Amino acid sequence: MDLPQELTPFQEMLGALEQAEDPFALLRREGEDFLVIGGNAAFEEKTGAAPRPDAPLAAAKVFPEEEKRRTVVRAVQDGRRYRTTIAMRTPGQSVSVSGTFFPLRGDFFAAALHDLAQEERLIQVFRSLERVKEALDQDPEAFYLAVLASALESVPGAEAGSLWLVEGDRFVCRAQIGHTPELVGFSVSFESELSWYGQGEQALREGTPRIITRKTVEAVNRESEIQKIAPWRPLQANLLIPIVRGGQIYGTFNLDSLSSVDAFSQDSVEAGRIFVEEILGFLETEQREQRLRERLELLERIVEVNRIARRAKGQGELYLETLAALRNYTHTSNVTIGLLTEDGDAMQIVASTSPDLTAGTRIPRDRAASWLAIEEHRVVLIPNIYDDPRVYHFGPKQKGRVGLIAAPLVDASGKVVGMLTANTQPNRSFGEGEVAFFEATAEALGLATERLNALSEATRRARAYRKLIGLSSEIEVLDRPSDIAERALRVILELTPYEAGVFYTVDEASQLQPQVIVGDYPSDFPRIYREIGVRLGEGVVGSVALTRRGGAVHDYREYPGALQPFVDIGVRSVLVEPLWVNDTPYGALALLTFSEAVGASSDARNLTQITARRIERAFERIEHLTTLEEAREAMLRAFGVALERRDYETRGHTERVAVLTLKLARALGFRGRDLDAVRWGAYLHDIGKLAISDRILLKPGPLTEEEWAVMRQHTEIGYEMLEPIPFLPQATRNIVRYHHERWDGSGYPSGLSGTEIPLEARIFAVVDVYDALAHDRPYKPGWAPTDAARELRELADRHLDPVIVDRFLQIAGPHHVR
Repeated sequence: MDLPQELTPFQEMLGALEQAEDPFALLRREGEDFLVIGGNAAFEEKTGAAPRPDAPLAAAKVFPEEEKRRTVVRAVQDGRRYRTTIAMRTPGQSVSVSGTFFPLRGDFFAAALHDLAQEERLIQVFRSLERVKEALDQDPEAFYLAVLASALESVPGAEAGSLWLVEGDRFVCRAQIGHTPELVGFSVSFESELSWYGQGEQALREGTPRIITRKTVEAVNRESEIQKIAPWRPLQANLLIPIVRGGQIYGTFNLDSLSSVDAFSQDSVEAGRIFVEEILGFLETEQREQRLRERLELLERIVEVNRIARRAKGQGELYLETLAALRNYTHTSNVTIGLLTEDGDAMQIVASTSPDLTAGTRIPRDRAASWLAIEEHRVVLIPNIYDDPRVYHFGPKQKGRVGLIAAPLVDASGKVVGMLTANTQPNRSFGEGEVAFFEATAEALGLATERLNALSEATRRARAYRKLIGLSSEIEVLDRPSDIAERALRVILELTPYEAGVFYTVDEASQLQPQVIVGDYPSDFPRIYREIGVRLGEGVVGSVALTRRGGAVHDYREYPGALQPFVDIGVRSVLVEPLWVNDTPYGALALLTFSEAVGASSDARNLTQITARRIERAFERIEHLTTLEEAREAMLRAFGVALERRDYETRGHTERVAVLTLKLARALGFRGRDLDAVRWGAYLHDIGKLAISDRILLKPGPLTEEEWAVMRQHTEIGYEMLEPIPFLPQATRNIVRYHHERWDGSGYPSGLSGTEIPLEARIFAVVDVYDALAHDRPYKPGWAPTDAARELRELADRHLDPVIVDRFLQIAGPHHVR
């Protein structure tokens, strides 16, 4: 804008007005009227004139009201700022504007002009918004329709319109005015809407409005999905304002002109944006409320799943009810629960809503992408299973994109025990709430699975214990070794996954002969022994029988010492426990499978070992029936000798430990002559100390290492002293020899550990330690029973068998005092 020399001091201020949105003009007084000598770009655009100081424009050309002009001149001549409403000519029409006239210097003054029509439009917009506010408490469709109706009243050029909102991956029409009713509820793809917009996705996400006219509308609509619905009135122009916040696309606001291609201007855009802001505010409020509702629903669903997990009495009930809850509360097509196999190399399906994944199906570790959830202890989301080559596929392929979620099942110790997986319905994805729900469900399932496994294990152990108690009672009344072995094997097969059981004896030629075979086995299995004969030391059974150490083979086909006839007939897994009587190989108990390999669990080993020891005691009892009186007499004589030479400072110890040992052994299933054996072992456990000199045995102070070495010999000495007594049970001698062995292998004389230590010696060791703690000794006063019990618990799993300690404390309790 050119300035006369007189206005040079105002150059900076007037220059800033050059790009103002409202018109601005420089004026010079000419008598009682004035000339227009300059204007900013908005003035030139509004009036179509471009006056300059050297080419002024008569005021009447722009401001036709003469009297108003004179009033303005008088005001500024008096040095006053004057504001008035004045007519201003624009191309094709005259408009009313608000003008502020203010003096500058001398005859020069300026005018700031503002279109009153624009103000009136804004007033109309805000009045319309009042009606929109009133619709906020109505349902969303009523609100959308109110916004659209108000926009059509207020936005210049708008005669019809429609509101489209993003739902999933499509744009859905939620309101329309001026078009066919079929438009409401109709949807188009994101790509189709982007084509209608025509400015590219980046501009759409930035919220850039666009205006198109009839030719463009017709060209775009020819390729659009919108042609599927009934024809509608042709559009002359369309104004589209994206409904966007922070790059997130909520939808599009379309205003249409049915009569003019030039209907929309920048004023239309600005007015339309005000309504878009109202829509955004409503949508964001709806989203906040929806998130709150979803959180409340999520909490209710989590409470329901935890209720299912707490109340389930079995795994079948737990998994089926959980699957039903997941199907009800999430948009899933398939939900599956799998548990890790014992070796951790596969997942076994336990429940699934898919008919293609039946219970028992095994999925190897390298065949499923969802294994990541187990390996990384986290929820895994896969947007499309058909794009990920690691995914394990089952059933027919579905149309469209299918997502997958996998959540690990973790027990209280943090160990992964299984996995929960689900697929989305086609072209859907898991929402934030659904992911949280799956994670919470997996956590509840993991803990519930652990609880039910513990309950099942306790039930199984109780059943096994009852069976063993019953077996011990039955053995007491059976006299034939084959009858005892057959009954014992049938009990073991009921409690383990093995399919067949064999009782072997060693004949005079040191060959193993099957005396009893029970269970399911090939018909030719017994023939192998008649044809080839298996000697002590041969194969897994012969080796175990010879070395007196139990053994197990997971897959007999891979066992280095496998005998080919047994491989050919299909032997898979073997668990063997030796039978020795009077320190001599008597035979063995063997458990076998033929259909599949199974792991030899610690429970199966312990059960077989305990049963074998019962059988050994039974066989020993049978062999000694004819000399029972002589053995008892010899024992009484040995006991008498021991009493004569006992250490009187521990008087009463033998009687006390004998009573408690009997009680504990009885609680652990010992019966009849076995109880006699442990009682005699309790009487004689320290008989070897008869050979220890009084200098060491009765020494008041601590022993030296050399003295301890001598003292530790009393177990072997005691064992040797009892060996000449031919009818003394092996269990008695075992107590004498091994009652100072420790569970962790740090004891003496042989350094045995765990179940290598004879059961009767482990039983007596618990009683012996308790009595030593609870009663006076030369080196200490007796402890209170509760303190002694606490110390026993500390020694469990290190010095003493933890299972036997628990049983002892159950039957003894804190009431045992001096």
